[in-house]
Amino acid sequence: MDNNGFVKNADEYKDIGKALQFLHMSPTKYHNPDLVKEEQEVMDQLYRGWLHYWNHESRADYANGMQGARRFYDFADMLSYDMFGNTIRGSFKEHFESIFPYWNDGNMEYKDIEVTALSKEHAFSTMIQHTWGTAGGVPFDTAFRRTGIARKNENGEWKWIHEHLSFPTDMKTQKADFTASLNPLEATKMA
Repeated sequence: MDNNGFVKNADEYKDIGKALQFLHMSPTKYHNPDLVKEEQEVMDQLYRGWLHYWNHESRADYANGMQGARRFYDFADMLSYDMFGNTIRGSFKEHFESIFPYWNDGNMEYKDIEVTALSKEHAFSTMIQHTWGTAGGVPFDTAFRRTGIARKNENGEWKWIHEHLSFPTDMKTQKADFTASLNPLEATKMA
C-alpha cells in the first residue's frame, strides 16, 4: 500500500482477509463467514484479474479489440452508470467498443476495496479506483468511486452485471473532483 492508501500489485489481494486490512474504515457487518470462498473468487476473478489486465495485458490487447477485457462482463445483462453516461441493459457492447480501446494505455490501483458476497451467486464491491496513463494520446490521472455488482454464471465464472463509476462534486462550484478526495460534509455546502 502506498502513502495514499492505494494498492497496485494484484498479489496483495491473494487473501481476502488481508484485503480487509487495507480498508481505511471498518469492514461492513454484512460479511458472511460462510461466503468467504465466494468473496475470494470475486476478488481473484474480477478485481485481481482487472488489475493484472490493465497493468500488464491491455496495451498488447489493443490490436485485438480489447478481447481480454471482455471476460469480466456479462454483456447481455450489463448495466453501467458511469462517468461517461448511462449505458442501459443490452447496449453495453457498443459502449465497451467505443470507450475501452481509447483508454488502453493506462495503469490502475485500488483503495479501500471491499467485496461482499450476498449469496453463492451474487456479490457487490466498493472502492476508489485510481487510473492514469494516456487516452487517445492525451495524458490523464484520475481517481473515482466504483461500485460493482457481480453474478456467478453456470460455468462458475464471476462477471460484472452492473457498475457505477462516479466523481464526487463540489455543490458550490458544481465541479467534479477528479481525485475523488472531496470531503462530503464540505462538498454539500452551497455557500
